[in-house]
Amino acid sequence: MKEFFGCHAEALGFLPDKEKYEAITASPDATLYVVAGPGTGKTACLAARLLKLVLVDDVPPDGIVATTFTNKAAAELRSRVLDWGFRMTSHLAADKRLSKKKRKAVEAVDVNQIVTGTIDSLCEDMLMRYRDPGTQPPIVVDEFVAGTLMLRNGLFEDGRFRSRRFDDLLMYLDARASKFGWNVGRKTEVLAAVADRLIHDQVDTARYQQERDPDEKYKRQKLIEAVTSYREELDQRLMMDYARLEEEAFTRLRNGQLSTFVGRIRALLVDEYQDTNLLQEQIYFQLGRACAGALTVVGDDDQSLYRFRGATVELFSGFPERAAAVGWAPKPVYLQTNYRSTQQIVWFVDKYARLDPGYQQVRASNKPPLTPRANAPEGPPVMAMFRDTAEELAQSLAGMLRQVFRGDGFKLDSGETIHCQHREGDIGDAALLCGSPREHRGNTPALPGLLRQALLPDIKVFNPRGQELQDIPAVAALGGGLLSCLDPDGRIEAGIFLPPQTRSTFQTWRLSANDYPALNKKLPRNFIKGWASRRGFPERVAVLELLYSLSAFLPEFHDDAEGQVYLEAFARQLSACEQVSSFRGRVITDPNGERDAKGLNLGDRSVRDLLQHFLGPLAAGSVDVNEDLIEDFPRDRLPVLSIHQAKGLEFPLAIVDIGSSFKSNHHSNRFKRYPIGPTAAQVMEDHFRSYTPLGVPQRDDVDRAFDDLYRQYFVAFSRARDVLLLVALNSARPDANIPNVAMGWRRDGKAVWAKTPPFVEI
Repeated sequence: MKEFFGCHAEALGFLPDKEKYEAITASPDATLYVVAGPGTGKTACLAARLLKLVLVDDVPPDGIVATTFTNKAAAELRSRVLDWGFRMTSHLAADKRLSKKKRKAVEAVDVNQIVTGTIDSLCEDMLMRYRDPGTQPPIVVDEFVAGTLMLRNGLFEDGRFRSRRFDDLLMYLDARASKFGWNVGRKTEVLAAVADRLIHDQVDTARYQQERDPDEKYKRQKLIEAVTSYREELDQRLMMDYARLEEEAFTRLRNGQLSTFVGRIRALLVDEYQDTNLLQEQIYFQLGRACAGALTVVGDDDQSLYRFRGATVELFSGFPERAAAVGWAPKPVYLQTNYRSTQQIVWFVDKYARLDPGYQQVRASNKPPLTPRANAPEGPPVMAMFRDTAEELAQSLAGMLRQVFRGDGFKLDSGETIHCQHREGDIGDAALLCGSPREHRGNTPALPGLLRQALLPDIKVFNPRGQELQDIPAVAALGGGLLSCLDPDGRIEAGIFLPPQTRSTFQTWRLSANDYPALNKKLPRNFIKGWASRRGFPERVAVLELLYSLSAFLPEFHDDAEGQVYLEAFARQLSACEQVSSFRGRVITDPNGERDAKGLNLGDRSVRDLLQHFLGPLAAGSVDVNEDLIEDFPRDRLPVLSIHQAKGLEFPLAIVDIGSSFKSNHHSNRFKRYPIGPTAAQVMEDHFRSYTPLGVPQRDDVDRAFDDLYRQYFVAFSRARDVLLLVALNSARPDANIPNVAMGWRRDGKAVWAKTPPFVEI
């Protein structure tokens, strides 16, 4: 052990702190429960623990499995393990103080064999590499394919989307009071969330449908029918979505069908355990049994944001009891030293976590305070900007950002100046974090959109999720251009089933393409005419070629960072069409083929599939710009993110919107600031939990809604490294009459910050 930490210091240039030392040095067969606050270096702790298992405890690298929540986090963990592993093994192999035998043993270590990834990649690997002879490997589909099949088989099949009672149940599960914004895309999202939850929470669907009330029974049967139709379509195609992949992996683990894989596991480490669901917990426990309880879980209940995706934070906060129930003796380890932020920010974040007495009831037991590192700068105070209107707020915020990133800095009354390092820094070092990045709420401009305009012309914003994808002008022009190429006179569109909203969007897209300047030049006009006639075309033409050729005429898709994300959404949806259509995303150009009952020849039917499975989902609002489409943020643009998007990230300057739209204490926005009822996450949880092994939640729905809001803003505030700025309207001040948990209000109605706000106004 002494040699390991000596190598750690010499090869990596530092030693782990006492908190991490406790986790790293634990015996290889220990069950560890690591509660890691924001910025406490959990990735470093995990990487060092992995390497200690290999270099000190002689655990074979291929006997170690480490998972985390996202692909990006998994890539970061793997990069850290490989980097540190190669540096430490090289250092040890060259250390003449060690015996030849030890040096030779170190040279033989291959840290590349350590298995790292997400739970889904682990399940896919198990089913792919260790399947029974003669069985098909899984075809795992992404959410574009899954969404396309859910739209077609779950919602449209048998006309379910026309059923008022079925629609009422979907609205209830989405906690909707009105049909404003209630479209096909949103219905598909709710249905997909139900499909995942049925598997993740292991819902007893037979018991769920045994409802005495005839109306409720009909709704539930329709819901299960919709999900079953979707699942049967996947099964017929030998496809699996991620939930089904996890279910199949667990079934085979439980039945002893993956004994080769399980037999080699000696240690399992799980990051972001607070975002685990019941099925995933059972997979981890099954693997944990295989390695005699050598399971390390790392997480932070304060940063659990994914209840709406089926995550059950109680599985993390209750891990000590749940692990003890299977015979393990988990050892708690607390990482409390924050290495990310200034003293001022760390103190603010920790006090916020302790603000509400009701919230303390659900936090991990014996959780210590978050503390700044020993040499952390004090930093400027947490700041707040209040203005009378969102327009004024955007203008003031834009002015401040210009001074910080394009001028001589922003001066505080204390004499401190906030400025960026002009050689290394840029506007991408700041970020606006919001509950939603949408730039409009109905017809009303929201802060992200107002700030975009206020920063022009010298500073641009990066907010690809700011508008509904189908409503973006460049997207509409590209969609209309594709329609003009594939179905110029609308003949095929007129003869197939499409929901009214999709038809309306198609019409809007066609008009947009006709009026779009970039498509009205000679070259693109001739290109579209050539495609419309198909004259001289080969028998089969890949539409991917059409997509990229047509988008080349629209500079927004190759010169603009947001446009590149939108083009990727088109490409991913086209890929989904290729997987679900028998024409594989191609246009058949032979006009003389046999016609079907509707008078469509083979070429027409190939276009029909493209309208229904490629452009249709885009027009229906079923395709969203998710995190997977955004690989990086451009350095020369201000990123605007939802708080959920920002999880796991950090920014030198974090601007958190805590009330730019709260003009009055209106009930319609209470769920965003001070809930009086459940949100969709709690409604869906309550609707199914009594039919699962988890049982009914112990806390009521409103308390859980409060808990989730406190967690959301805890995550937002802890993203800041050097400067934290809160922004809101004057009407939303802590001493005003609009209750808001982000403004220091407790659920018992006390406004803690009203008399002594923990920030400086600017």
